[in-house]
Amino acid sequence: MKKYKQDFIELLVKAQALKFGEFTLKSGRKAPYFLNVGSFYTGGLITELGRAYAQAFLDSGVQAEVIFGPAYKGIPLSVVTTSVLHSEFKKEISFAFNRKEIKDHGEGKLLVGAPLSEKTRVLLIDDVITAGTAIRETLELLKTNGNPRVVGVLIAMNRMEKNNEGKNALEEIEAASVKVFSIVNLDEVIEALHGRKVNGQVYIDDEMMVKIKAYRREFGIL
Repeated sequence: MKKYKQDFIELLVKAQALKFGEFTLKSGRKAPYFLNVGSFYTGGLITELGRAYAQAFLDSGVQAEVIFGPAYKGIPLSVVTTSVLHSEFKKEISFAFNRKEIKDHGEGKLLVGAPLSEKTRVLLIDDVITAGTAIRETLELLKTNGNPRVVGVLIAMNRMEKNNEGKNALEEIEAASVKVFSIVNLDEVIEALHGRKVNGQVYIDDEMMVKIKAYRREFGIL
């Protein structure tokens, strides 16, 4: 596992963004783990999060001029990732994001940030993908707002789960010719945390591992 991935997983648990226990998801599933990047609300934490996204972007080899963050969680992700790419990796990338509602004053546009055209290569950025609904909505939104070339989707963690229809949500998105990249996936999280202390605590002990395996047998992908 690459060092930035290991560092990112440790950052997730230290920031309490990745928790283990019993959580009811929007889908109604009771999951033994939960990821919430909303826990990155300090300057230091959000910078470290942006560094992980920036490293994963560079590692992917994707060429993009604009990083687009869907409202709302994608907005700070797009801003901090482009900032870190410039300050630490000397790579100039623009950002853009959408409003939930069109303003009826001022410029009155739905999108904010870099202008988009059919020639613009855009990378979408978000936290996780469950059913893929939000990403599909963003793709449709962009078709009527510059119609840029979407070259990929970058998320924090691939949960490696089926969607509510029993299909692999990431594969369905990729079938629409949009490649999905993640900083880490669930297998890597298990590799990094199972039976290993981080900050003096074992987050995935053998008992938790049994629960994760049971959950994956029901909802996981091969």
